[in-house]
Parts: sequence; C-alpha cells; structure tokens
Amino acid sequence: MRMWEIKLDYVFSAEANQALTRRLLEIRTNPYKDYAGFQADVLRVMAETGAIPEDFRNLCCAKKCANPFDDPYVLLKNCPVDPELPMLDLDNPVVDKRNRKTTYVAEAFLVLYAELTGQQPIGYINVNDGDVFQDIHPMRSMMATQSQKAAKSIYFHKDLANHFVRPDWVNILGLRASAQNEIHTSFVRNRDLLAYLDARVLKGLREERFHTPYDDLTLASSNKKLGPAPNHPILGGATGHDIRFFEKRTVGIDAESQELVDEVVRALHRLKKRLLILKGDFVGSANNECIHSKEVGRISDEGAVLNRWLMKTVNVRSLDVHKVHMLPAEDRIVNG
Repeated sequence: MRMWEIKLDYVFSAEANQALTRRLLEIRTNPYKDYAGFQADVLRVMAETGAIPEDFRNLCCAKKCANPFDDPYVLLKNCPVDPELPMLDLDNPVVDKRNRKTTYVAEAFLVLYAELTGQQPIGYINVNDGDVFQDIHPMRSMMATQSQKAAKSIYFHKDLANHFVRPDWVNILGLRASAQNEIHTSFVRNRDLLAYLDARVLKGLREERFHTPYDDLTLASSNKKLGPAPNHPILGGATGHDIRFFEKRTVGIDAESQELVDEVVRALHRLKKRLLILKGDFVGSANNECIHSKEVGRISDEGAVLNRWLMKTVNVRSLDVHKVHMLPAEDRIVNG
C-alpha cells in the first residue's frame, strides 16, 4: 500500500523549503503569548516579494475557490518545520512545549497557509487553555482517551462533532513521526459516504434521534462546564450534507436509530483512504465535508509512538459568525 491514498497537491523543493524555513525562523514573537503580534509577523512575510513560491500561492488561491464537497483535502509535502524540536514531557507536553519550544516555524506555516486560503484559526478555552496551536502528542494521563493526547487509535469523527462552534477546516502539519510505524490518518469524503448509503438510511440520519457527548478534552477541562450535549441529526447542520458523527460515541436514542449508526460505521470503514503523516507533511481537510480517524497498526518503534508529534489548527471562515461564543475581549478563543 502507498503511504498516501489522497491526491498529492504540492511538494516544496529543497531550495524553497530552506529559504522559507530561514525566513520563518526570523519570527521571534511568541504565538502562545501574543497571537496578534505573531500573525502580523507572518503577514509581513506574505507581503515580501519572493518569500513564498509563486506556484504555492497559486495553489492556495485555487484551494480557496474550490468546492469542498467535491475536494475537501489538500496534501502538501516537504513543508517548513522547525529544525530543532524538544522531546516533550509526557506528564504535561503542552506546558513543556510552551516553555521549551523557542522557534515557531511550524506555527508560522500553519498561519501562512490559513491566511493564503482565507481561513481564521481559533482556540477553545477547554482545549489547552485556549492555545490556537494544538498538539497531536501523547499525554500520560490521557493516552487511552479519544483525543489528540491519545497513544492509541481514534475512531472516525469530525473535530468537535457536537460542539456549538464546529471548525470549517482542520489543518495538520507533521513535526516528528516514524515511517517504521503504521499510524495512519484515514479520511472519507461526505460525498462518497452519501452516495454509498441508501435513501432509507439518509432519511433516518436527518432526524434528531442521535446523541454525541462533548469530546474528551472539552469534558476534562475545568475552565468551562458545558452540561450535557443536545441530541442531534447525524446528517445536516453546517450544510445540508454535513455529517455530525463520532464513531463509538455517537449513539441512536432507540434501536432503529442505532441500526443507522451501525450502517454509517460499516460504510466509513469500507470507503476510507489512508495517509501516513511524516515530518513536513501537511494535510488540510474541510471539517464539514469529510470525516477522519487515526488508525494504529503495526508498530516497530514503540518509543517513536510516545514522541510522535503533529501540530494542528482548527479554522473557521469568519470570526464574526462565532463572535457570540468567544471569550470577553477575545476575537478567536471560544468560551467552551
């Protein structure tokens, strides 16, 4: 099997990677303390002639205008990543990263891509205390959860499947991963899932007969208690073809609706396409147009599993649309 089953959109040349990495290393503003200042630094890089390859700008422009229902993915390779990365403490990798990561190439590239494609990264006060840049990295106390801090598989889901602020995009950049380990990120387009399911199932999925609890990180935080999540339809929400689903967490409220959940799970595993994300690999996905999972298969290097590190942002089209849900005096940190 190929290491990726999703169309490759762009590969940075060695020269372009080195040049952009050098420029992003010059950004010294700490994005975990001053996101606005960091964003301004990235915008200055974008305004410089020749700082960003013109064919990459063109690709981003094309992706910005693409129909995400037909084309929900972008796959890039050899993207800029920090040349030196700390090995993070498994007891509290988030705090350790903030204290020991002193260059911000990965963060800058994630913002750069978002700005070029018209996306706005956001944070959640219940996820890493509102950090915009989130880590897919094991944490000792949460290794068995269905969260970004897990060491094992994470079932099919869309990010924040039943949250009141659901991202429009999820962008992931590989910082450290071993090609010896089969840790795949698998995807299914909504378009393919809807074409596979029959009319009876689709009709039932549009009814408000399903329940998905809030995600593990949201529930684990003491910053904001949200209470129980509401029941919902699986099909329809942000768009008429939006899938609100988390495998093994989304349940039907009666036997008939649970049978529909089981139909969805069978279809997802039949239709999935896999991707092995390694250092410098970037995959962006339209969160309302596809669904994804993390599948852990054969492991040859156990130590590399515990130090596997991907960085992600979750992004929306417009901050103003979600303004009512933001923290006071914050324009991109969700209060929940």
